[in-house]
Amino acid sequence: MKKAIPRPERDLATRLVSSLLMLRTSRATLRTLANNAIASVGTARNVVQCVTDFLTWRTAADISLIEPVTRAELEAYLTHESFRWRQKTVDQHRQALSLVFCVTLMDVGAGIATHTRGRAYSAAEMEHIAVRQSEHNALATRIAFHSGLRASELIELRIADEFPAADRPWRGDLFRGLNDGVLYGTTGKGGLARRVWIPADLHDQLQARRRTAPRYVTDRGVVRSAFFDIGGGLALSQSFSDASQRALGFSLGFHGLRHAYVQNRLETLLSLGVAPIDALEIISQEVGHLRPDITTAYLVGRC
Repeated sequence: MKKAIPRPERDLATRLVSSLLMLRTSRATLRTLANNAIASVGTARNVVQCVTDFLTWRTAADISLIEPVTRAELEAYLTHESFRWRQKTVDQHRQALSLVFCVTLMDVGAGIATHTRGRAYSAAEMEHIAVRQSEHNALATRIAFHSGLRASELIELRIADEFPAADRPWRGDLFRGLNDGVLYGTTGKGGLARRVWIPADLHDQLQARRRTAPRYVTDRGVVRSAFFDIGGGLALSQSFSDASQRALGFSLGFHGLRHAYVQNRLETLLSLGVAPIDALEIISQEVGHLRPDITTAYLVGRC
């Protein structure tokens, strides 16, 4: 098989983004860079794609890749493409282009409205899906539902004592109302290391699948160390969606398990008398958002 020749647009985008990479850099150092650096492989991949999209648009307009890029040109691109994008995509491209080309770009509205719908699975639905998966994927699905994990975060699970959490102002009442479980550590979005709680019965099943030595897994371009023989990453997400279609006739995506965790945790915390603002902050730290306002997006009910 012939090796694929990279498109000149992607090649240039990769070179531009590489100058901003600060992988394996401490959070304290990154804070001094005023958000002018990229600290994770996943973020770098997304920024490269955004810049590639822009350069491809530029080439289609017969503009040479070696010509200087202007703010007016970047904003013209965003305005032109916004008519076929939702707001999240517009903002993602604006932020990426602002970072790479060192300019502040105007906010641009999207041409396609964003319709929010609930994605949370019920416990019964989750079980109907899990029994249609292989054993290692089923265990990962159950853990994600009860612990609020992303698919990629399941790969690097380790007992908390073996995995130091990030140096952040974590609340002291995380996992309040959750009993008979074990704390683990994992690496989340943006490289954030945090604690997660896993119920005792799932902890026992997980330990029974512990590897004698970690296995290196590449997921979406990121190399991770897997200490347990369970599903994770893109392969798990695909397995889950397929099983959901077979079990329920629809799929809300693996992320729907995190939506369920957030909603269940809020119900538990409020029942314990925790103030709503504190409950949202607790949950935001448990799922690795660290921003209560993002957590509210997970509270939309299903129609």
